[in-house]
This record gives sequence, structure tokens and C-alpha cells, in this order.
Amino acid sequence: MSFSQFVIRNTLRNKHLYMAYFLSTLFSVMVFFTFTVFAFHPSLADGLNDKAQIGMLAAAIIIYGFAFFFVLYSMDVFIQSRKKEFGLLMIQGMSPKQLKKMVFIENLVIGFFATIIGSLAGVGFSQVILWLSNKLMHVSFGFYFPTQALGLTIISFTALFLAISFFIQFRLPKLSLQELLKAGDLGKGTIQSSRVKTMLAIVLIGAGYAIALLVKGMLVPFVMIPVIFLVVAGTRFLFNQLSVSVIERLKKKQAIFWKKTNMVVFSDLAFRMKDNARSFFLVSIISTVAFAAIGTLYGFQNMILDGMKQVPYEFQLTGTAEETAGIKQTFTQLLADKGIQVDEGEATIYTNAEQIDVIKESDYNHLAKLANKPTIQTQGNAVQLRLANEIGIQEVTINEVKLPDEVTLPVTKTEKSAVVSAYATTVIVPDETKLQSLENTITTVWQPKNASYDELVSVGKFQEKNPLLMAKSYSQQTITNEYAPILFVGIFIGIVFFVSAGSFLYFRLYSDMDADVEKFKMIYKMGLAKKELKKMIYQQVGILFFTPIIVSVIHGAVALTAMYHMFNQGMQIAGWQVLGMFIVIQIIYYLIARVFYFKKVYRLVQA
Repeated sequence: MSFSQFVIRNTLRNKHLYMAYFLSTLFSVMVFFTFTVFAFHPSLADGLNDKAQIGMLAAAIIIYGFAFFFVLYSMDVFIQSRKKEFGLLMIQGMSPKQLKKMVFIENLVIGFFATIIGSLAGVGFSQVILWLSNKLMHVSFGFYFPTQALGLTIISFTALFLAISFFIQFRLPKLSLQELLKAGDLGKGTIQSSRVKTMLAIVLIGAGYAIALLVKGMLVPFVMIPVIFLVVAGTRFLFNQLSVSVIERLKKKQAIFWKKTNMVVFSDLAFRMKDNARSFFLVSIISTVAFAAIGTLYGFQNMILDGMKQVPYEFQLTGTAEETAGIKQTFTQLLADKGIQVDEGEATIYTNAEQIDVIKESDYNHLAKLANKPTIQTQGNAVQLRLANEIGIQEVTINEVKLPDEVTLPVTKTEKSAVVSAYATTVIVPDETKLQSLENTITTVWQPKNASYDELVSVGKFQEKNPLLMAKSYSQQTITNEYAPILFVGIFIGIVFFVSAGSFLYFRLYSDMDADVEKFKMIYKMGLAKKELKKMIYQQVGILFFTPIIVSVIHGAVALTAMYHMFNQGMQIAGWQVLGMFIVIQIIYYLIARVFYFKKVYRLVQA
């Protein structure tokens, strides 16, 4: 048996040892492949402008670069956790050169299978994503076999694994044989927290948050880079200094430290904080990027469509009587031909010399009933209308409105309304008011009673040749189609980063499993009950999974609030929905991971 055969057989027969690293590399391949499927998709490629295509290219480079460092760091952790194994192999006569060759071949074997299986998994995963985009966004990207994506993924990751296999040889532990054999007993050491750096963590993050939350308007982009620098630096100190300080303080509180199994949990956490600090920092930053990317894109889309959603009518035709007569007749006939039943309404809007829009009370209330909105009574005076949605437009309050024949009506109150457009100053006047001499436009509205969304979009195409008509569903779908590629790619990248963070945490959990098994074996022999063992493992997994996520959620909430401040708005519901969705995903991820991890550890502890 040759040396290469020995390494390959050893890798395949000890697949449980390599599984965590294999899954993390497989996931990286699947993510990159799925993205390239979208990048080369005919519908997306044809629908993107030059800037969007540059963005797609940049995103592909970012994902590939992230995959490279993710796999490299995963391999590094994997190598460092095998010190004792390397020591045993060297006792058997393996030379340092052969050890490097073994790692090189192992990585190629794992990389080969990860690339093939990851690409196959990506084929199925990408089709599921395309199907979901059709169902959720009403955008049909179509299905195709991704030949280009498959070829690019295989070539890219072949080069990646060759490069990592070469560079990882220089990361092999440079320890003596005795130190390698005792690696499992030496531990990973502790970090002596610095009071200065601990305070810096609080000051830097606090300063970053303060600037992000206080600055508004167009100043937000100018402070973005300084804020990112402050928060990133503060987060680094938070995990490797402040967290250690907190753990040490908790250990000194006997009421907490000596309670039940807390001693084991806190002692072990402090002992391994050096490695966990780096992991927590990476995961929190990656997750924050995911929150900010998805929350910003999803929130901005909602803001763009918000004005459209405030329109209470499905179809609205506005213009002079001469302009709208023919269009009204043609469109009414189109609705009848499609079998769409509608409620129809009409109102005349006048404009005085001061460019104030005026509508009679009966006309307004007729439209209000069609829109299922409250009616308004003028009681002989004028009522000013304001925008129903807050979008930061400065509205002018008037005290009176001038009408023909030098008639002036006092404005006695204001009402919020979406029944008619209130972007211009708009007032309601009593029906008996004489307005015939003023310039006017006719507004005709139709409210369908029995049409589906797709039917409304189809009929709404009428507005392409008749710009005086506004079709609500068609306009919404047009905006969605225009922004869909960029929104889709941005959300996908955000999800990739977040799932990658969870994958990395899962890998870190399993990379330390051998040490956990040895520790719990000793405690189990001393009489530790299964229930107590389960509690300790659940606490340990919970700390690993939720510490960085809690930090990233807070970072993400501040980042999204700052982004919305550019439009002088507070945190949007869309932002909270994104954060809430990721918290739920993380909880589900944790509940599943802890069960599998406990079963694995408990079985090995009893062995």
C-alpha cells in the first residue's frame, strides 16, 4: 500500500473525524454555485443594467473571497485540533515532510468530494430558490440547466483547494513531539483581561452607536465609515477583553459560580475564551452584514412601494374632460370584456389662483365610500387635507381659501386622508360653493370586486399606452420587476452570510467535541446525572450560538436605524421583521444542533 493510498483510506474510514470540516467546505461550494446560477441566469442577465452587473460581479468576488477565508480558517481550526493525532503519527515514524504531504492529500480528497457533492446540492437548492422567488415575489426567472455555473464552480474551487492545500502546510503546529502528545491535556490557556481595553470596548461601541443614532439626513453616508471602524474595533475588544472580564467577575460571585453545574460551564468557557473570542467576533460581524444588507434592501423596497400601497383605488384616471373621455370609454369596455365587475366613481377637482386644489364635499365622500374611508363633513367651512402617510414632506397649513367672485372660506380644521392626492395643498368645501369658473380635472376611479392579482396586472398594462390612467397592481409589479434582480441578489448574499455564520458556529462546536467528551467522561464517572449533563451541554451550546447573535442583532438594529435616518425616518417595521426572522432561524438552528450534539457526546461518554 502506497503512502497516498494510506492517506485516502484513512480519510474515508475516519469520516466522522472529518465530517464537520467536510460539511463546512461543502456548504461553501453550494453557496458559490447557487450564486453563479443566478449570475448566469438568462432572465437576470438580460434584465440587469451595467451598474447592477458590476454589482453582481463584485458580489461573486466577495462570496468567493469569503469562501476562501472560511475554508482556510475552518481547515486551520481542524488542523490545530489534531495535534495529538500528529504526535502519534510521528511516533510511528512519520516525518514532518510526510505529515505535510498527508495534510495536502487529505485536503484535496475532502475538497474533491465537497466540490462534486456541493455542486449537485446547489443544483437542487438553486431551483428551490427560483421557485420561491416566483411564489413570493411574483417574478418568474424560469428554470435552466446551469452549465456555465457548474463549470465555473468546479474550476474555482479546484484552484481554491489547491491553494489552501499548499498554504495550510505552513500552519501545521510547530511543537515538539512531547507537546503534541500532551496537546489534549495542555488546554488552550486563558486571557488576562486588560482594564484599558475593557473600557475601550464600551467607549468605542458607545461612541459608534451615539453617532449612528444621532446623525440624520444626508450626513449619514459621511459618518458611516468612522462608525463601522469604531463598532468593529469595539466588538473585537468586547469579545477578547470585556467578555473575559465579565466571566471572571461572575466566577468570583459564589452565589452564581457554585450554583449547581455553573462551575463547570463558567470554568470551561473562560478556559477556551481565546478561541471563542475570535469565532464570536467573526460571526457577529458577518451576521451584522447580513442583517444590514437584507434589512436595508427589504426596507427600501417597502418604502418605494409604500406610496403606491396608500392609493386606495385599483384604477384611477385623472385629466381634463376632453383628455379622459375616450380613455374612460375604452377602459370601461376592456373591464367588461375581461368579465371584471367594478364599482365606479367620479369627482371634479378644481384649482384656484393660488394653486390650491378644491373638491366638493359630496364628491369627496362619494370617493371615500368607494375606498372604505371615513367621510368628512365641512359644516359650511373648508377642511384642509393632509397626507395619510408620514414621508417627511413639509406640509403648508392655510387659514383660508380664496374662491371665485372674491369669496373666501375659513379653514376650520385639518384631516388626514388618502382618498384624494394631498401632495398639493387640498381642501374640501361645501357643495353649494360655486367653482365652475376655476380650472378643473376629472378623477374617475374603478374598484374591482372579483379579479385576481394576475388579472389586475394583466388589465393594468393598459396604462402603458395611456399614462393618464394609474393601475395600482400593475405599477407595483412593474417596480418589483425592476428592482427584483438587485433585491434578490442582495437578500441572497445576506442569507448566505448569516447561514455561513451558523455553519461556522456548528463547525466550532464539533471541532472541540473530543475535548468535551474527555471532560464530561471524568465528571460522568463521578456521578453526574444524564439530566445535569444535558443541562451543561445545552448551556454550552447556547452560549456559543447566542452570544455573537445577540451582539449582531443589536449592531444590526443600530445600523438599520441609521440607514433609515437618511430619509428622516425611524426604524421601520421591515427592519424588525428581518431581525425577528433571523432570531427565529437561530433559535431553530440551536434547538436542532443541541439535540444532535448531546446525543453524540452522551454516546461517547458512555463508551
